[in-house]
Amino acid sequence: MPRVTAAHEQAVRQRIVDAAIRVFGEMGYQRATVQDVVRASGLSVGAVYTHFKNKEELFLVACTCVVDAQKADLRQQMAELRSVTDRLRAAVDFAVETAVFGVEERTVRFHAWMVAEELPGLRQVLRDRRTEMVAFSRLVLQEALVRDELPTWIDADAIASAFVTLVDGFVVRAAETGSISQVDARREAYALLELLLAAPPTVPPAVERLRSQTGAGLREDH
Repeated sequence: MPRVTAAHEQAVRQRIVDAAIRVFGEMGYQRATVQDVVRASGLSVGAVYTHFKNKEELFLVACTCVVDAQKADLRQQMAELRSVTDRLRAAVDFAVETAVFGVEERTVRFHAWMVAEELPGLRQVLRDRRTEMVAFSRLVLQEALVRDELPTWIDADAIASAFVTLVDGFVVRAAETGSISQVDARREAYALLELLLAAPPTVPPAVERLRSQTGAGLREDH
């Protein structure tokens, strides 16, 4: 009897995960079953259960793989760029392309948000993803501040968090409307980048007034 190698086991596991991403992307978490993943993978029921104990674990791993792949792709693209304009544009383009063209991955992410409250492990995956994406965006902005490509008065923390929210918003919008136009999404995101890149060297009086009012409002809320 031939010996089963670690590489073969990993290939089988990846085949199951790829099938799970397709199934969850097409059917969502609630409707999909392990049997659907078995059929999509072309493997036996025993092979699937050898690697995954239930649908919850399959979905968790599928979501983790989607998130990890997206983070790796974005980092690779950003590493090749230097100016803040190019890096921000690349990040926006990546977010738009993911929402427009990555239908299965987009749907998996959307369903992950829907069931995260029921699956603590999944919620942690999503929380970690957001934390890492915000930290990465903040680093891009902070590097631009150091190189004097952006004015020092901008709030890098708030902008980084808002940018990640914008990125996720494209996925929600695609789910709401059934599709999303790449041209429209890019135009809207670029409009916000234009405001950031056009920020003057010193804080405009209108911004000072807005920050003063916002700060007072936050203090009253607490």
